[in-house]
Amino acid sequence: MNKIVWSDLAYLSYTDISTYLSDNYSLDTAIRFDDEVNKLLDNLASFKSLCPKYKPRPPLRKCLINRYSSFLYRIDGKTIHLITFFDNRSLHPF
Repeated sequence: MNKIVWSDLAYLSYTDISTYLSDNYSLDTAIRFDDEVNKLLDNLASFKSLCPKYKPRPPLRKCLINRYSSFLYRIDGKTIHLITFFDNRSLHPF
């Protein structure tokens, strides 16, 4: 089992998305997002290469949470470092 470490940016971007969903849609939507992330992270802890390499930055990997959201991570031995979460429809530096 691999260890998952959240960066400050990952935690902040994750909570921003979750807050946006609960404020603008519904609490159920935010809970569903949280469940999707947790399920993906559980799978990632077992299979660290689960998501494909991110072509613009090959040391990173991009996981699609749903059609609207993704996150980036990098692998360092048995540790998975979550870099950031983002909305796929937004302008982001990734």
